[in-house]
Amino acid sequence: MLCGPTPLPGLLRIPRMLHGSPHPSPRNGLMGFDDSRSIAPLRLHLADAPLLSPHYKVHSFSEDEGTLRVGMECQVALGACPHCGVKGAKSWGRRDQVIADLPRRGRAVQLTITFKRYRCSSPSCRKTFSQALPAVADHRAMTQRLCRWVCEQALDRTYVSIAAEARIDEKTVRSVFADHLAKMQQQVRTLAAPCLAIVPITALNCERYVILNTTHGMLIDVLEHRQEVGLTQTLKTLKGSEKVGSVSIGFDPIALAALQATLPQAIPFIDPREVQGVLMQGLLKARAVVRSAMTPYSCRKMSGDVELLEASEWSLTDDQRLRLEGWFQQSPALRKAYDFKRAVMALYEPARRCAEPHLAVKAIEVAWSTLGPDMAHHFSAFQRLWAQWGRYIANAFGPIEGLRFAWDVATVGELQQIVERSGRGNSIQAVRAKMLFPPSVPVFSMSVPGASLTRLRRPLSPK
Repeated sequence: MLCGPTPLPGLLRIPRMLHGSPHPSPRNGLMGFDDSRSIAPLRLHLADAPLLSPHYKVHSFSEDEGTLRVGMECQVALGACPHCGVKGAKSWGRRDQVIADLPRRGRAVQLTITFKRYRCSSPSCRKTFSQALPAVADHRAMTQRLCRWVCEQALDRTYVSIAAEARIDEKTVRSVFADHLAKMQQQVRTLAAPCLAIVPITALNCERYVILNTTHGMLIDVLEHRQEVGLTQTLKTLKGSEKVGSVSIGFDPIALAALQATLPQAIPFIDPREVQGVLMQGLLKARAVVRSAMTPYSCRKMSGDVELLEASEWSLTDDQRLRLEGWFQQSPALRKAYDFKRAVMALYEPARRCAEPHLAVKAIEVAWSTLGPDMAHHFSAFQRLWAQWGRYIANAFGPIEGLRFAWDVATVGELQQIVERSGRGNSIQAVRAKMLFPPSVPVFSMSVPGASLTRLRRPLSPK
């Protein structure tokens, strides 16, 4: 009888589970090791099963298709009937429910909880009810700690990645985080200020509104869409809204309608940034006509003229003023357009600001009369907006207490950069929660003035 070779003393036998079977592998075609079976499964012990609460007894712990499955039984004592409050119900069978739990060891976790059913012994009730499940979220097949984990992760991760790791639906992640934000907004109220600003921006591939507290330089809110309904609801939730005296807006009928519906006592006025933007459109049209009649050499000599034409007069240096004067000597028509823009924007400068609205209106009309018909058609947009919004442009020069322009607090580019940097790849709800709210829901209600723009401008710290 032939016998196999006797293993030499001192040599260890390698388990077949770790190093494959001695049969040919269909993947490599070689005799010896099977790559498809080279990874050993987790060694699971019942003592290592995740504990949910002392009210549960674990009886099984296994792994199935990358998911850790824990079987446990609820051992909560029987209480009173939740329908009528009578004690003394009788058993009415058992039921199993699958509950999602925190991911563990890089795998999703599912708890199969066995709980009892009861039937009320009161003749007038006779209704059935289930055993209470501690540490399980209300109205969700999730544990409470998984809900907290989802809300924490949603601030820095996408909903898709969170759902894939926990093996839950993406809609569930959105719903859990939406409930978290609703509780946060109930506990954290934003204070109003004497002067606010509604600034339209384009961030995260969508047009939005940003509400600023220009009195203290704070960010109050970032709206999901540029709609009147959302803006109206946000303005209504401000605490102390009766103290708002003035609100800076653009040439935006949506913002004006929402403001008049929610804050009728506030005086709306057009921010100087919006007025300057319309004036620069007319000035650039006049510049294009002037440059079309110039030689290429003369156009090259005017390089960098847009920045100088847009800058305010008090911020120009002596060298820049000399450059502008040289350009105006070559093209007197460009001087007319620039003088009109300068005359209007000079009314907003702190040193020469008008103290009465009627004086500002008179100064703008005088500047328009000196423009001339050859340059007036370039500023047709301003003429149209002046006829429709002239009243709100003049409100910026009224004796309003605490009035402060939005461009003194932050530019549109800065606001867009803050929102993009805080939430690129994330939802706008996560951006709002990260910028405006504390990490967790406070126990007691609190009132805050908003998020400091100085803090939001700081560069992000490396993780």
